[in-house]
Amino acid sequence: MPVKNYKKQIILVIIILILLIAIGLGYMTYMLNKIEANTYNSINTVVQNDTKNLKTEIINQKAILQSITSYISSVNKVEEEKIFDMYEKSDITSQFIRMAIMTQDGKTITNDGFKVDYSDEVKDFFRDNEIKIFDNKISRIDGEKINIYSQAVNVKDEKVAILLIISTESYKNIFVNNIFESKGFSYIVDNTGNIIVSANIDRGTGTLINNIDNMLVGNSKEKFEKNQNVIESNIENGIAGERILQTSYGKTYMVYEPIGVNGWALVYFIPSSAISGEINQALLLTFIVSIVVILIALIVCIYIVISNNKKQIKLYEYAYIDPVTKKGNIYYLRKYGQEELEKDKKNLYLAILDVNKFKMINKAYGYKVGDEILFGIGVKLREILGDNSIICRYSNDYFSMIFRYENDINALINTIISNIEKLKINDEVYDLSVNLGLYKVQEDDNNISVIMDKAIIAHSLSKGNVFDKFYIYDEKVEKKIEFESKIEQNMETALRKKEFKIYYQPKFNTKEESLYGAEALVRWYHDGEIITPDKFIPLFEKNRFILKLDLYIFEQVCKDLKMWKEKYGKNVVVSINVSRQHFMDEHFLERYLRITTKYGINPNNIDLEITESAAIEEGIDILAIMKRMKEYGFLISIDDFGTGYSSLNMLQDMPIDILKIDKSFVDQIGKSKRNIIDYIINIAKELKLKTIAEGVETKEQRDYLLERKCDIIQGYYYEKPIKEEEFEKYLKD
Repeated sequence: MPVKNYKKQIILVIIILILLIAIGLGYMTYMLNKIEANTYNSINTVVQNDTKNLKTEIINQKAILQSITSYISSVNKVEEEKIFDMYEKSDITSQFIRMAIMTQDGKTITNDGFKVDYSDEVKDFFRDNEIKIFDNKISRIDGEKINIYSQAVNVKDEKVAILLIISTESYKNIFVNNIFESKGFSYIVDNTGNIIVSANIDRGTGTLINNIDNMLVGNSKEKFEKNQNVIESNIENGIAGERILQTSYGKTYMVYEPIGVNGWALVYFIPSSAISGEINQALLLTFIVSIVVILIALIVCIYIVISNNKKQIKLYEYAYIDPVTKKGNIYYLRKYGQEELEKDKKNLYLAILDVNKFKMINKAYGYKVGDEILFGIGVKLREILGDNSIICRYSNDYFSMIFRYENDINALINTIISNIEKLKINDEVYDLSVNLGLYKVQEDDNNISVIMDKAIIAHSLSKGNVFDKFYIYDEKVEKKIEFESKIEQNMETALRKKEFKIYYQPKFNTKEESLYGAEALVRWYHDGEIITPDKFIPLFEKNRFILKLDLYIFEQVCKDLKMWKEKYGKNVVVSINVSRQHFMDEHFLERYLRITTKYGINPNNIDLEITESAAIEEGIDILAIMKRMKEYGFLISIDDFGTGYSSLNMLQDMPIDILKIDKSFVDQIGKSKRNIIDYIINIAKELKLKTIAEGVETKEQRDYLLERKCDIIQGYYYEKPIKEEEFEKYLKD
């Protein structure tokens, strides 16, 4: 080969190599810019989601305070014991560490018994009647860093301030960021740049600017000083912003977003190494290797794309995937649920499912097992509904499912419930209790949030219902909601107008067929019609109006007992149902006792009926309550015995007088060879208890119970529930 040609080839190779390197460098520059833009977008998405969650949480907490002050305004008096009792029995105690009531002299009392003097700051609390959120304070009780939600309220001729105190540290749970390999850190700051709370223990004090200044290296401090005023001004005026800083952690992304509450802002610092370390290394490797050989450079470029995709996947998972179940979160549900809705509405369903008393599971087994159960629920739902369904855990132990199904939907839902309630994980079977609400999408449905609301309404109807584990939203549900709303609007007026009437169903001794007593039942006479208890009692149990109604019924019964004794000289035993809601109030028995004393009634003439399910409910010390009933002289009976899951050991410890046999067992007389009634009566005799059989309607049933030596019978065989004046005929005879 001639030397000249050789030299030309070398030059050509060099030119081509330079050209290829230039193309490679241009491509890498393009990739760097694109990655920079994608990184900012991804970080902004994370910060905006966390800011939205934080703002929502603060707004919800303000709403809780508003509901308390609205209640106080409505009753126009401050009943410290009642307000504190309501607070301690509600779910909000998981959000706040305590509640307090402050008078205008600054004297403050808390629900847990502390007395604090805020006279030096009292003007701040009573400046107006708006809700205030105070920036960081130090608790005068335990020295903990706290924030106070406060609202003044006019009560009669004075003013009080209601305070809800939250641990400042609790805000961390909303915006702590672990997705960036724990290399990132974040703050909440006020509008002057002071740090309210930090997600990192060692960065929780001082001002934002001082913390930034301590991180900066080299001449980046001088550059930062030029932008410092802009950052401070933006935060003060609630303007979002972003910066790239050179810190001791390397290139660091700073993003700040106003929360929109109290002038606070959320600030994130994400080191570049936490997000794109792999990408930067790959780019550097591409630059070095591309000089040697273009082929390797191309391979590295491919690796860059893959690494970038991994980073995007990480950020996507943080924004849309629940870390415990690895299924979607609430944002995933809204995004992809809306897409599914716009795609096709045919045979499309949305379901809401939750596990009852999941806190008790965490308490009994620990949070690790609790998380395993939540993960297992997600796996089982996916297994039943298939890969094309959308499974999300959108809050605590609440799951949402969007799926298509063409066959018997009731059979499918029963399959879901039965599988979740007997959840098997690693050869361990967990007995759970779940409720489910379902909505079938209609052609005119276009908004996923509206559809979710309807599924949630259906779920709320099933909540706490042992027998109806699920509800399907339909016209009946809408009518039921309208009916319940109407009931709630009229219930207070009905009580004042005495529209609730007492009916008595007589009870008879089996041997002599003589009158033993009666059970007091309630009917509601409204606008010329009778509303039966099954229509309003479950609702009153939920909204706790049952407490007022039970007290009214108890007093009416005592009035009747007094009248019967004066007119006929007769003492009969009247049984009265006691709602489980009363067991949350330690003073209800004292109120009952005062009423019996008022009318001169011997408590021994009143039989307090407790359902078996209430007797075994978790969180209630039923034995202590029963002992107090006996001390006051009341009779005690267990209603619906045999339908629950109480143990014989527990029954032996209960100071009860009567076992009441449920109607469902009485109905089986003559239909099966063996009847649980024999078992119940034998238990009662062993424990020296009386037995009452309810719902007796035929002579065959009556004769069977007489033969088995059941003590007392109640039912249509003898008499239906009747008005007080009709019941008097039995007393006359």
